[in-house]
Amino acid sequence: MTTEEQISRNQDERDEARQSLRDTLSEVNAKVERASEELRPNHVIQSHPLAATLIAATVGYLIGSSISSRTTVPIMVAAALGFALSIRSSSEAGKRDD
Repeated sequence: MTTEEQISRNQDERDEARQSLRDTLSEVNAKVERASEELRPNHVIQSHPLAATLIAATVGYLIGSSISSRTTVPIMVAAALGFALSIRSSSEAGKRDD
């Protein structure tokens, strides 16, 4: 085998390895995209509303029963309002993207 044939073979192997790496990277990116979509809080809450409600009620009960401060209620109301506004703005942004 001549030097030129060896160089050509090495370049072909390198090109095949690059293409394989690109294919693998595309597959990984697709899997990451799917996983990130499934783990978004909005998606989790929409797909499991009963579980989300029970978890929220349990957390609210635990916080409410362990803290006896007058500032707790306004903080919880502000947090709920902030969450509702963020959901509304993200759903409006999603409608604009479609």
